[in-house]
Amino acid sequence: AVREADGSFSRADDGVRPLYSITKTFIAAAIDALAVDETRPASDWFEESWLPRGREISVRQLLTHSSGLRDYGALPAYAEAITSGEPVWSDSSFAEQTLMQPLLFEPGTSFSYSNPGYWLLKRIIEIESDLPFAQALERLLFAPMKLESLSVADGVFAEDLPHYPSGWVWHGLILGTPADVAEFMASAAVSALYRNAVAVPGKHPGWQAPHYAHGLMTEPGTSIGHNGGGPGYSAACHRNLQNGRVACVLARAEQDLTETALQLAAGLA
Repeated sequence: AVREADGSFSRADDGVRPLYSITKTFIAAAIDALAVDETRPASDWFEESWLPRGREISVRQLLTHSSGLRDYGALPAYAEAITSGEPVWSDSSFAEQTLMQPLLFEPGTSFSYSNPGYWLLKRIIEIESDLPFAQALERLLFAPMKLESLSVADGVFAEDLPHYPSGWVWHGLILGTPADVAEFMASAAVSALYRNAVAVPGKHPGWQAPHYAHGLMTEPGTSIGHNGGGPGYSAACHRNLQNGRVACVLARAEQDLTETALQLAAGLA
């Protein structure tokens, strides 16, 4: 889907697909909607047994992947569990592999992408709203914005992925149409997340100087958005800050759609 600055769509697709890590942008927007103080330490919600250095990790650092918490995506045990058809890990099993491990760096001193950090934010949303994650997002974001296609997956979410139920995406998995995701990415709620960006090291397709704000990849002054990817599907949704156009591409394929979405948003494709 391509949403123009005036709110019209020059391209649209009504197919519902998994967003994978674009879910993080919704999580960040929900944290904002709940007015959670981003300077608060994670220890306000989590015991030391779950998050040993929670007193030193702020909500802002969770949002910007600058907490030093580890990820699980590259763990051999994670891949083996999925390949062998094991039941989805419990929260405690995920935590043992990630949250309870030594930090990669001192909080606030670097960047490292962490899905577990966003699981902590998901739990903060549930605690602060006193609602299950799916109901919290419906009340805070989906219903107010009239994003009717969006929902939080539960269990098997795609017939072609019976071995990969949504629980393997620990922070939660949103499903939706490209048009509704583009509408969300164009919203004031997402604009408000464009702050406190942390530099992302390394080279990334389509980006010159990538940064990570609150649930947003950003080229400061040029674009904001997020990608998502996992078994069977890929996603990218980006807003061009200069022309206001949003491009959201959800594909039934495992590929990096970053450059495609950025070029569509810039009007170059």
